[in-house]
Amino acid sequence: MQFCYGDKNHIRILEEAGFWKRQEAEHTVVIRKIIPDLEERFVEKLDEYQKILGSTEAIILQYIERLNRSGCIITPELAQRIANIIEITLCQSQTFVNFLNAMAKESAVVANNFTASVVINHIIRESEYYMGIAKAYLDRIALR
Repeated sequence: MQFCYGDKNHIRILEEAGFWKRQEAEHTVVIRKIIPDLEERFVEKLDEYQKILGSTEAIILQYIERLNRSGCIITPELAQRIANIIEITLCQSQTFVNFLNAMAKESAVVANNFTASVVINHIIRESEYYMGIAKAYLDRIALR
C-alpha cells in the first residue's frame, strides 16, 4: 500500500484489510479442497479460521460503509478505532501464519503432498505481505 492518500490512508488501509481477510478466509477453503484427507483437527481449525476471518471482513466493511455515508470524515476517535481494528487484523494474520507453519510441520498428509506444501507456503507469504502493510500503517500513524 502506498501512503500517498493523505487523510484517506485510513480508508485505504481498511480496504486493504478487508481484501486480505477475505483472501485468508478463502485460503482456508483452498487448503481443505486440495488436501481432502487432511487430519480432522486441522480441518476443524481451518473452518474456525474461515468464520473468524469472515467476521472480521464484515466488521471492516461496516467501517467502510459508515465512512462513505459520512463523507469520509475521520475524527481522532475514529482514527484510533481504525488503528485498533488493523492491530486485530495483524494479530489474526500472525496467528493464522503460525497455525499454517505448525500444520505444515505436524501434518503427515501435508508432508507427503508436494502441491499442498507449495500452496501453504504461498498462502503464508501472502499473509506475511499483508502483515507488512498493516505494520507499516501502524508505524506510520504512530509517528504523528
